[in-house]
Amino acid sequence: MKKIFILTLSLLAVSSLNSCESLLEEKVYSELDPKVILGTAGGIDKVLNSAYANAIASRGNSAFEFLTMSGFTSGECWGIGGTVNAYLTPLANFTWDSNNPYFNSEWNRKYTAIRDANLVLDYINDAQASTEFKATKAGEAKFIRAFSYGNIYKFFGPGPLFTSTFDEEIKKAKASEEEFKNQIVQDLKDAAAALPVIPADYGRGSKGAALGLLTKWYINQKEWELAAQTAKEVMDLNYYQLFPDYRGTFQIQNEGNKEMIFVHSSVANIAGNQTTALTLPTDYPRLPGQTIYAANTFFFDSFLDSFEEGDERKKLFITEYVNTSGKTVPGYGVDKSYPYKYELDPAQASAASGVDIPELRYADILLCRAEALNEIQGPNEESVELINQIRNRSGLGSIALADYTKESLRNRIFQERSWEFFFEGKSREDQIRQGIFISNAKERGKPAQDFHVRFPIPQREMDANSNISQNQGY
Repeated sequence: MKKIFILTLSLLAVSSLNSCESLLEEKVYSELDPKVILGTAGGIDKVLNSAYANAIASRGNSAFEFLTMSGFTSGECWGIGGTVNAYLTPLANFTWDSNNPYFNSEWNRKYTAIRDANLVLDYINDAQASTEFKATKAGEAKFIRAFSYGNIYKFFGPGPLFTSTFDEEIKKAKASEEEFKNQIVQDLKDAAAALPVIPADYGRGSKGAALGLLTKWYINQKEWELAAQTAKEVMDLNYYQLFPDYRGTFQIQNEGNKEMIFVHSSVANIAGNQTTALTLPTDYPRLPGQTIYAANTFFFDSFLDSFEEGDERKKLFITEYVNTSGKTVPGYGVDKSYPYKYELDPAQASAASGVDIPELRYADILLCRAEALNEIQGPNEESVELINQIRNRSGLGSIALADYTKESLRNRIFQERSWEFFFEGKSREDQIRQGIFISNAKERGKPAQDFHVRFPIPQREMDANSNISQNQGY
């Protein structure tokens, strides 16, 4: 299956690619003129590829960042060694500050993607391309912009809002909550209307991905009616389905299966992700050339103990292994079980794996609708049936409607979510929505306060932009 080969275009870093004219300036025409770059279908695609690269590519440790920014702060996982000690231990301990490199990385990549998306939207109407091409690519640009702003909001709350590179005001203050939210919703609606159900290339935005992200937006905003309705729109596309085997959902040979609505795309040794290299121990058996770093990522025994008997999802943990010296090393029993949802890629000859990291799966849409319907009307047949689809796929028996109240079904859904989406970057937002993110951290002995539901604006941004205010509490 074709995969996007995504590269960041260094030439796009030339300010905002807008010209500034005065009586003393000579107008220069060159191949760096944005009208030239973005005047053809090929140029539009190149700039969009740059947007994808910054927004969703899982190259390097960027995928590991978004997985662990969620997992370490929620108490889902923990770790030792290398990058973990330097950047993630403060996240686990709620002692982070605005200088954490992960915050700066997330902020910069997303705003770079937004810039690229805005470039496409600013120039696409004048490009020498078909009307259909321009409509689709504009939809992709809005999809990437909404995805990027959505991630900024998820981690930091509202930031400065840019919708055009023609905007002369560069050092903007943060937008209002309402303005920021409205932009995300409108972009996703526009993208859903413009994009096909099946994208031309694997890894690009699609109608289902736009509607799926909109579903996730509504559920996290607790807009239950809209979340239920939009989840149903994804289901009614009649394209997505649960992969029959939970482990197989994530395996590289099943890449592009119909459960994966949107992924962080990877290519081994070229634009691959380092998640497994930053998870497994250095003495774990592997093929020659497969690199593993000093960082280790673990799950607690208590999480593994929470699974029901016979749950296939529990099998995606390494509870012990025979190391390269032939010694059996225990993991379970000492809080050091390794997540192995993302396996070593047989094709990798470095730390860069080609295993894609999911951003949104169809299972998430099903559980979002189940949750929203329960919040609207309490226990109901459809919510229970949707939960049972997830449970049955994992080898578990069905639950019965009669056994639940609205509160207990809500708790059941969140429990199912913790099992289904472990190490997928969902635990932090789920706990925030459930209202237990801060209280759970306090129970773990962390100095968590209410303002910790948002990270601080990166210090680099604060230094560069005197108009932006720091988030409350920092």
